[in-house]
This record gives sequence, structure tokens and C-alpha cells, in this order.
Amino acid sequence: MWLNRTEDIVATLVTPAVQGRRPRTPGSRPGREPHGPCSRSEVVTCHSGEPMQRLVRALVGLLVTVVVGGVVVGVCLAALLPGVGIVTGATDYRTELVTDLDDLSERSTVYDAAGNEIGAIGLENRRNVRLDEVSALIVDAVIATEDKTFWTNDGVDLPAVARAALKNLTAGEIEQGGSTISQQLVKNRILSPKRDLNRKIREVLLAIQLNRDYSKREILQQYLNTVYFGQGSYGIRAAVERLTIRPDPGNAFCGCRVATLQDISVADAAMLAGLIQSPETFNPFANPDGARARRDFVIGQMREEGYITDAQAAAAAQEPMPSILPPADLRPRTSWAEEVQDRLINDPRYSVLGSTPSERESAILRGGLRIDTTLDPAAQVNAQRAVDESIGAKPGFTASIVAMDPATGAVRAMVAGAGFENSQYNIATSTPGRQAGSTWKVITLAAAAQKRFSANDQVDGTSPCEFGNLGKTQNAEGGNGLMTIRSATAGSVNCAYVRMQLAVGFTDVIDMAKKLGIRQNTLQPILTLTLGTIESTPLEMTTVVASLASLGVRHDPYFVERIVNPQGIVLYQEPHPGIRAMDEDAAICTVDQLRSTVTGGTGTGAAVPGWAVAGKTGTTDNRADAWFVGMTPTLAVAVWHGNPEGRVPGAGFGGQVPASIFRRFMTAQLSGTEPKPWPAPPGWCNADGQFLTVGGRSLVPDGFLAPTPPPTVVVRPVPTTRPPTVPTTRPPTVPTTRPPTTTPSSTTTPTTAPG
Repeated sequence: MWLNRTEDIVATLVTPAVQGRRPRTPGSRPGREPHGPCSRSEVVTCHSGEPMQRLVRALVGLLVTVVVGGVVVGVCLAALLPGVGIVTGATDYRTELVTDLDDLSERSTVYDAAGNEIGAIGLENRRNVRLDEVSALIVDAVIATEDKTFWTNDGVDLPAVARAALKNLTAGEIEQGGSTISQQLVKNRILSPKRDLNRKIREVLLAIQLNRDYSKREILQQYLNTVYFGQGSYGIRAAVERLTIRPDPGNAFCGCRVATLQDISVADAAMLAGLIQSPETFNPFANPDGARARRDFVIGQMREEGYITDAQAAAAAQEPMPSILPPADLRPRTSWAEEVQDRLINDPRYSVLGSTPSERESAILRGGLRIDTTLDPAAQVNAQRAVDESIGAKPGFTASIVAMDPATGAVRAMVAGAGFENSQYNIATSTPGRQAGSTWKVITLAAAAQKRFSANDQVDGTSPCEFGNLGKTQNAEGGNGLMTIRSATAGSVNCAYVRMQLAVGFTDVIDMAKKLGIRQNTLQPILTLTLGTIESTPLEMTTVVASLASLGVRHDPYFVERIVNPQGIVLYQEPHPGIRAMDEDAAICTVDQLRSTVTGGTGTGAAVPGWAVAGKTGTTDNRADAWFVGMTPTLAVAVWHGNPEGRVPGAGFGGQVPASIFRRFMTAQLSGTEPKPWPAPPGWCNADGQFLTVGGRSLVPDGFLAPTPPPTVVVRPVPTTRPPTVPTTRPPTVPTTRPPTTTPSSTTTPTTAPG
């Protein structure tokens, strides 16, 4: 059997040496027999020139061919002879070829919801193409320069080796290579960079086998996708997109023009083909003169081979070289691309890409995936503009905003905060986040509504307020006495909300926080929990208000809508399931009370004309963090403003910059949209109120007149265990006798968190 294989390979190697090569006429296509000016029998006599010079060149070429051919044939025979051992594992080359050739790394591309490319993720800037997508000019330029007999050889071309040796010897430098396209593909894709006899033998054997296993078009397609063209451009598509950029004042988008795979000039096709031999040497930006000389050489080769006319060659040589330096290897990483990559790697929901984070990472870095995201480009522009117009140039401060579709959980816009490009720190999503301030009162309010507290329930807002070993706190602006829950919400009254938290119970507040989307697993029953002294991210707080906007159904936030492989098969489609976090009536009642914040409370600066906005302001100690969270029936938003490192106080109040950002964004985003009303609240939501207290604080403080008739006193002890299922009607009145104290102790020093 080995003898038959040897005869085949010897025939393959020797046959090209005795065949003539006819030049192509302009327009002849690969794969067809060209019609040149000379017939096979006329090859020796139809060219002009001195007989002696022709004879010398022929003898030298023959000598080199014989020597090189003898070496190659000899080592190939040795490789195939049993027991010679010159090539370790040479008989395994078929397996080596089959297992490695089709595994070509390709970058994944990230798109927004409108189909615009917004980022790339990969090890190499490569996007594979089909050969029929590539201009014939590119194909002709590459073949004319790299492998003139590509369409007819069997993977190796001994005459080409001889011609290259003679040409390089005459020129005094490496001007031509002797390896065929098949050999180069094998060398680039399969073999190690090590240069030795064993490697060269394997290269020849694999190149021959490559031509037996694959068609010429398949080989050329693989080659064009594999070649490195310099400047971070892997493959012909990246090369065309990055290395053919020229100024164009008429293009309002970028002030430039770029060639395409199908629409490319002779000059650019020649320039790209010339880069293959040495991308660094012929870099058009670092060495424009050398690059031009190399391009013109390729143009000459194309003319000599009959691919272009003399007129086309002359015109191409006059074209200017590309002058705009391309961006870095992969386009600058945006916060969206970074967020998408992190989630695809670390979130098990994308297990279709691999069962482990490392497998998923490999899939997105090498798999050539199309990743369609939820990003609304118009919403992103509006969000960034709202931030830029609102925060001004105050040094040390920035802002972050997240906008979400409450019906699905799709994140439509996200501003990560200034400096992401340098720090890669995304304020919107990076845990643990920042103290949320009084925006956390939304959660306490939702827990109260779930227990059927009326918006008219009376609560004591007197400040300062002390609670024994639980600690004490105070209001931002003095004492406010008795007030309704609605009024306490609109004015963001700390002492009223701390008392309401005790009436609701720590367990229910913490439970509601988790149900609405807070991911912290270390929530503690401390007095200042409702004042937002725990840390949350803008993404978490957006999820909280989105759960209310969807009338109690939480849709976890997501950024990836679908993932498609290079063959067009959808690997993943987001199902966006919803989870019931609270009952619908309780959610409607919560939203109804949060509207009071915007219509006449601390958040009036967030009002959007024509829309019933509900929301809540939040401010932390020393005004280090300022927040506004708000919603309409169709969009939920959280805005944070402050110093990224938390070291600079003075961000202001939540009703100032954050409310302004919210208003600007929502006004632009909802422009031209028919306002959608909220459902009417249930009857119990605005029923006559009762007085809320916890043991020992059941009496109306001195100096306040009790309403007429006096309200029924409701004393709700703090539960120590998870309460039973919430009843659908208001629970019966608890006796006014003092219950046993069950509130958990805390040594945490409470802090003031004004709204």
C-alpha cells in the first residue's frame, strides 16, 4: 500500500515540473482553461529575447528544480518507507488534517435591538466569509502573487520553488515565496512555527492530502479567512474593513469611506494581497513607500497574468494609499459588550454554549456568534444625553442610569458612568453597589401594601426617634408628627418609615426586597434597613420598580435576546419568564402612593408632562449618593449620581440631579407615545386609616390632636418567623394591649438617610 502512495505523491511532485504554464488573458476566470497567446508547443519560441539569456535562465531554473525536487521527493519517499523514522508520526497526517482544519477561531459580534453592530468579542479580529462573497479582484491578486498555478497544482509547485529561488537570488532579497497557497494554509493552521526538516516534510504531505480532501474553492476560502494582514486584521473581511479607510467629507457619519468585499478597487486588492508576505514590512501606515512599491509589484503580477489590462494597471498605480489608521485590534470595549460577555460566561442560563464558564468563554471568543442584545439605540442616546446635560462639569462626579421594559425585563439603556473605558468599572451593575438611601422605602411600602396597610393609615413621624437597643435616627428636616403613609412617602420622612417598618416587620420587608429583585444575601434586620444603608446597584433598583410597574410580576433583567451561530442556527432565545413577587392589588396601591412623590413630594423635578409618573427619591449621609427611581406603565428607570469611589460628598439630593436626568430621559424617550394610565387602586388602598405603632409607642405623642373619630389603634409586633400566606382582606384589629417585645437587637449604629 505504501508503494502505491509513494507513486501517487511522486507523480504529483514531478508532473508540474514538465508542464508548461500559459499566461492568462484579461478577464479569464479561475478554474477555466485560459486562452493565452502561446500554445503548449510554442512556449519556447514565441517569446522574444536573446537566445543565450533564455538558455542560461532555463538551465539555472532546471538545475534548481532538479535539486529542490530531488530533495523534496527524497524526503517524501523516506517518510513513506517503513522503518526509516525520519518523520515521526507521518502516517497520522490524514487525522491531523481532518481534526484541525475546520477549527478556525472567529470573533463574536454584538448587535443592538435594531441590528447595528455595537461591539466585538474575540481573541482575533476575524469574521469568516464565503468565497462567493469575495471580489474576483481580490482572488486574482492573491493568486497572481502567492500561487500562480493554484487552480491546477496538486498542493505543491516545484517550478514555483525554482522561480522564487532564482528571482530572490537575482533581486538580492526575498521577493517571492515558493510555498503554494495549500502549503501556507497547512503551515498557518496545523503546523507549529518550528522550522526543521520534519516540519517541511509534513507540510508537503499535508498540502497534497489537503487537495485530495477539499476542493480548490474550499481551500482558497479557508486561506483567505486564515491569513493575517497586519493591524489586528485576521482574514480578508477584517482586512478590507480596517485597511482601506480613506477620508470622505461627504460621509456625515464618519467622514470616511471604506471598501467592501464586493466593491473594491484594483489598487486596494493589490495592496491587501501584497501584505500577506510580510504584514509588518509592508504596513501602509508605518511604511507607506514600501507598501506602495509592494502594491505596484502585485499590480504588475496581475497584469502579467492577464487578470487586468495595461490601462487598468496604470490607473491603479496612480491611486493614493489608504491614510486613516484603523482602531485597535478589536473595537473599543463598550460597557454593553463587557456586560454581555460577563453574563454569557457566568450565567448558567447560557449553558447551550457550554456547561462551565471556561467552555462558554471559549465559545464566545472563538465561535463567531451573532449576539443580539436588548439595547434600544434611541434609548441609549437619550440616556447618555440626559446624563451629559444634567451633571455638567462638576469634577469628581458622574451618573449612571438603567432603563428596563417592565413587561419582559429587557434592559433598553444603560449608562455605566464616566471613566468606564479606563477603569472597566460599571456603576450600573457592579456589586455590591452603593447605598440606596430612601429609594429603599419603596420596598417597605410594598411590604406594607402586601399586608393591606391603607395609604391613609396614620404613623408618627416625630423626630428624632429612638427605639431602645435598635438605635435611633432622625428626619432630614425636623419633626413632622402624625401623618398618613402617603404623606410620609411623598415627604420621605425617616422616622415615620422606621416606625412603619417595625409595624410591617423586618422579616416581611426583607422577604419583599428579595422578591422584588434585590440580590443581596446578607440583609439584616436593622433599624436603618428602610433608610437604604445597605448597598444596591442601579440595575437592582430598576428591577424593583419594574416589578411594581408590571403590577407585581418580576422579570429578571437580561441583556441578550438571542444567540445565533455562523450557520444561522438560533442557539438561544430569551424566554423572559415572570415570577409573581406580590399580588396585583398590592402593587397597584404601592404605585398609587409613589405617584404622590412626583405630584407633590420630593420628586416633583421628575414629572413628565402627560404621563402619570410614580417614583421615589433617595439621598445618603453627607449627600454622597443621590438617587431617583421611577416608572411609567411601559418603562422603569433607576438613576444614581455621585462620586464613583464614594469619597466625595455633596452629590445633592435625589430630587435634584437624578430627578432631572430621569425627566430628561423619559421626556425624550416617551415623546410621540400615547400616555398609558395606571389601573385604579383597590378600595382598601385609600380606606380610612388606623394608627400604626409597635409596643410601647401606641399613644399619640403629646402636642398632637387625635383625629375625630379617633382611629383604631393597630399594634403589629415584629415577627420572628416567616409569616403565613398573606390574606386577601385586611387582617382583624389587634388588641391594644402591649405585645411581648420580639424585635431583634442590633448593635449597628444607625445613620441618617434623608430622602
